[in-house]
Amino acid sequence: MGDVSLPLAVSLLSLLVSLFTLVAVGAVYSRLRTLEQTVLSPGTARLADESKAVIPALRPQDGQTAAVVLLMDSTCAVCHQAWTTLHESPWPDLRIVGLVAEAQMAEAFSGGHVLADAGQWRDLYEGYAPCLYAIDPAGAVIARRFVYGDTDLPELLTTLLAARSSHAL
Repeated sequence: MGDVSLPLAVSLLSLLVSLFTLVAVGAVYSRLRTLEQTVLSPGTARLADESKAVIPALRPQDGQTAAVVLLMDSTCAVCHQAWTTLHESPWPDLRIVGLVAEAQMAEAFSGGHVLADAGQWRDLYEGYAPCLYAIDPAGAVIARRFVYGDTDLPELLTTLLAARSSHAL
């Protein structure tokens, strides 16, 4: 009974690998579901736990009705794509600001105002970049959406701007 045949050993090893894979897929699925619920429900407790006010440098300026802050990382290709897309179309009465953690990251983005503020970046960061934050004139974060490679940013901004009066921005 002490000898294990080669086919039995291979079968047991395959079973072990299959169980590990099943657990890993379950963990990833659970994390994606949590992320999806957070993205689709901007008023979740996760945002309520975060600082809801931003520094004055990120707020709308005179004559602007709102600001959109794109939290970015210079090593992120989707961040560069989103930053470029935000500046391809004019958005009247809307201030667009990029936010990065370090000054050298700001140099990687051109075409608009990018602020390097590690403290504010850390307060807003939820584990994923890029993330789009809508800021009202008082400096309150009134909405946030994760931005993916296939996100239609003009459509997202149009939807947010149209719903701004109900604080869905």
